[in-house]
Amino acid sequence: MSGADIVALQRDDPFPPAQVLDLAVSVAIGRELAASESEMFERIEDWFLRPATRAELKASVSRLIDRGWIHRSSDDDDFDLCLTDAGVEAATTLSGGMIRMIDRGRGLIQTSFLLQSLDLAQGKCP
Repeated sequence: MSGADIVALQRDDPFPPAQVLDLAVSVAIGRELAASESEMFERIEDWFLRPATRAELKASVSRLIDRGWIHRSSDDDDFDLCLTDAGVEAATTLSGGMIRMIDRGRGLIQTSFLLQSLDLAQGKCP
């Protein structure tokens, strides 16, 4: 699998903190599916069948920057964002958990195949 490995959470390890929107923004950045704010709004609405507000998106991006999961590639206010190593690792781990949760332990969905197809390293910071 390219990108990051799934991190096994130990009993005493905290879960990577994230809201659903934070994970969605991370995945969209990692897969290079949103190169602008308007593309991100379109992607979020397509995935969740409801729009996000500008305040919600700005708060999510701020949380992800503060957490060290994404980095702004330029100093201006452009939507030029990339995933850090920690962001790739967290988004991969959380996405894997979501896939296994949806599968409900039946093993019908191949988690490793789906994570490989996500290829979150596309939008990784240089």
